[in-house]
Amino acid sequence: MEHRYLILFVISLLVYSEIGFCQVGIGTVTPSPSSALDISATADGGISYKGMLLPRVPTIANRNTITPNTTTDRGLLIFYGASNCLQIWNGTAWENIHCLNEITFGGFAQNFDLNTTWGYTSDVAFFDNGIDGFFGITDASNSIFSNLTTLTNNFLGIRDLDDEGNGTTGLATITFNSIDVSSALGGTSVAFDWEYFRLDTGDNAYYQFVIDGIPQTQVQFINPTTGDQSDDGSVVVLIPGGTTTVQLILQFEQNGQDDVFGFDNFRIFEN
Repeated sequence: MEHRYLILFVISLLVYSEIGFCQVGIGTVTPSPSSALDISATADGGISYKGMLLPRVPTIANRNTITPNTTTDRGLLIFYGASNCLQIWNGTAWENIHCLNEITFGGFAQNFDLNTTWGYTSDVAFFDNGIDGFFGITDASNSIFSNLTTLTNNFLGIRDLDDEGNGTTGLATITFNSIDVSSALGGTSVAFDWEYFRLDTGDNAYYQFVIDGIPQTQVQFINPTTGDQSDDGSVVVLIPGGTTTVQLILQFEQNGQDDVFGFDNFRIFEN
């Protein structure tokens, strides 16, 4: 009987010794002797692999509920979702180890010469009938548009849009391509420049945005109230963060050989 108890005692010591000095392995039966915890990325001989997810804490309010100890919890790790940063508790504060690089929005533009990344279509074919009528890409060297002084290099010029045999008696529409702006987390701005010379009543221009596939309210930005009016300016519209796609639609109507207007420098950029 005493021998049996002795044998049980020896076995207990051996088991305790094994438990007290073993390493923990996840996905492996041969954890490294230098590691307290050894995690293998594959548990099926390399057929498939998996990663490790640290505790994800979405907001600063959530993080404040952790209340780590100033001494015993140094080295505590979390992934802080509000700033997309891997953080470590240094004993007094949370310190960034690494923050994910955000994909930035590069912007698009259409100035009809050097930058044409923002494509467009026109429902009315461009035409050039000299001083009798014009609709298309031009510059200030064209005597028809010599009175437009604020638009540089190439621009979209219009003179007598309802010229006989060309153009339209109604609205011409320039539709810019829909742009994915989802990477601009702080939102974007859309801007363009315009100028007109000696416009009359009935010569009008409008813009409209399509945001995430939903048409927004059309805005009239050129509306002469008397004859022979001249003016220039810019349109800048803020697009809120969280928007996925933005599209710009420009419409205008113009009749008369002595009045012209032009548009240039269409651009969409990150706020």
